[in-house]
Amino acid sequence: MQFSQRELFILLFIVIPILLIQGSWIFYDARKRGEKYYWLWGIFGLLNTPGNLIIYLIVTRIINKNFKK
Repeated sequence: MQFSQRELFILLFIVIPILLIQGSWIFYDARKRGEKYYWLWGIFGLLNTPGNLIIYLIVTRIINKNFKK
C-alpha cells in the first residue's frame, strides 16, 4: 500500500492528536486512581489506539478491582 505525501500528512494530522489525547487521558486517570506507575501507563497509551486504551480499562477496572477484594 503506497501513500502519497498528502495522504500521509492527513493521516498523521488525524492520528497524532488522537494518540496524544488518549495518552494524556490515561496518564491523568491513572494518577487520579492512585496507580503506582501512572507515567508508564501514559507512555503505554501513546503507542497505539484503541488497543492500549482497552487494555488499560480492563486492567485498572476489572483485574485490579477483583484483585483488591
